[in-house]
Amino acid sequence: MGWGETKVSSNNDPQHGYSGDEDQGLMGALSVLMKIGLFEMKGGANIDPAYDLSSPVFDQITIHLDQDYYSSESFTIRALGNSTKNKYIQSVKLNGSPLNQSWFHHKDLVKGGILEYVLGEQPNYDWATAEELLPASMSD
Repeated sequence: MGWGETKVSSNNDPQHGYSGDEDQGLMGALSVLMKIGLFEMKGGANIDPAYDLSSPVFDQITIHLDQDYYSSESFTIRALGNSTKNKYIQSVKLNGSPLNQSWFHHKDLVKGGILEYVLGEQPNYDWATAEELLPASMSD
């Protein structure tokens, strides 16, 4: 083999995949979003993307927003009562105001602030169940 040439094994090429490749980071990004309690059903392809809410696995996480693009510095997600037993959302507040729907827009995340979950051992069937407040992912 000459300079600049690489040997590619028959099991490690574009047709068979690359060792360690997990869809250019998309699966890892999805995993991170879900673990922090967010899920974007349409892959960010909407003009006005929205996140569906799920139970975070972390007690608190802060997303640092790039100042080159956003005026706010950070968005914090807190999960009060988080445990392996308390996996059900009881209520959610966005910047101190009750969020009675199980989703919110990306434009609200990039404004910065705090998303605060209260988790419990049993589902709260009264939270975010109004038909007119269903997630955008269920209405299109």
